[in-house]
Amino acid sequence: MSHYSYTLVIWKVRHLLKKNQLVLILLTLVLMLTIYYIKSPFGKNNENGDNPGDETDTTEVLGRLEELQKLRVALNEERTQTVLGLDSIIADNNSTIAQKNAALEEKRYLNNLTEKELLLEIQIINKGYRDAFVHASDQGVTITVVANEHSIKAANEIIVMAMTGFDKVFDNVSVQFSTVEEVMGKVA
Repeated sequence: MSHYSYTLVIWKVRHLLKKNQLVLILLTLVLMLTIYYIKSPFGKNNENGDNPGDETDTTEVLGRLEELQKLRVALNEERTQTVLGLDSIIADNNSTIAQKNAALEEKRYLNNLTEKELLLEIQIINKGYRDAFVHASDQGVTITVVANEHSIKAANEIIVMAMTGFDKVFDNVSVQFSTVEEVMGKVA
């Protein structure tokens, strides 16, 4: 290969890296805006004469559960560490083109997986459930749904949503229904 071909390949790798960084920044922005919107004080109604400083009851009734948010943050931190490792492979001058391409593909896969998890969580919450946490890995998809009542029909609907929501077909999709108290007791 000529010098021009190497330069073109390096330019393409840098260009893909910049696109992935932009996607990661936008995904982080969407996540932050979603959390802000859910925790936003603008949607809370304070016409009943409640004390605005006393929000202990409203934070448990409205918005996402803090314990599930902690799980999401921990999962994001774990994936961020993996992405940093992949970035070091991409930036390493001693890495081959095949290694760099594999690292870029893994980054794309992790970004896509995180996006699909968040979308599935939102879909589940939009079905009327209190909260949800979705974790997809090589072993399968684990879904925790916060609800006081549950049924096999509801679990099957969520499993179908998970099967159609991810690009990869997972062999193991499990749905666990928990009450708020159970979730708070497990994590706290």
